[in-house]
Amino acid sequence: MKLSVFGGTRGTGLQLVEKALDQGHEVTALARRPEILGERFRGIRVIQGDVFNPANVEAAVRGSEAVISTLGFVGRSRETRIYSEGVVNVAKAMEEVGPRRLIVLAASQGIDPHPDFPWYANIMMKILIQPMFGFAYRDMAKMTDLLAQSEMDWTLVGVPLLTNGSGKGHYRSSISKPLHHAFRISRADVAEYLLSIIDDRATFRKWTEVAW
Repeated sequence: MKLSVFGGTRGTGLQLVEKALDQGHEVTALARRPEILGERFRGIRVIQGDVFNPANVEAAVRGSEAVISTLGFVGRSRETRIYSEGVVNVAKAMEEVGPRRLIVLAASQGIDPHPDFPWYANIMMKILIQPMFGFAYRDMAKMTDLLAQSEMDWTLVGVPLLTNGSGKGHYRSSISKPLHHAFRISRADVAEYLLSIIDDRATFRKWTEVAW
């Protein structure tokens, strides 16, 4: 399958690109620093550009059959538009040039309307996580609303704490309902899950969660 990947130069995105190529997919990636991918992976097509540039985004999705975004905020910024503008730019470009299937990685807290946290996790969310990262969750919520108004066959994939270790090769997932006791999962297993649901119509226009 011809895939376009956004956010492929680090973390889960790198794992995704590697697994997609290993599975025989044709991968196009948009990157501000294309050498990160071009020097590491043979056979990948890399377009230099930025997700906030509509022309760059359109060039990256043109000719693809599905698009996967692992975009996320980085650094110590106290605000972000990466979801509400960056990911939505991807959806708009897709509406213009053709591919309908869009999978977006996000935090469970940003897309689950009723997250299932134990009492101690709820306290941590209120006194630590929300004050530190509430700006990102609010941006994810904007993205969720905007995608719902689009015509894309989107899926939002919510994840808990991501680890850098090797994948276990098995995980739990849910569709449109909280995943109980979802505390962590490796980036490798998330990448595997993202690829596994490309053709899964049960996940179309729904939010899902995945965790160990």
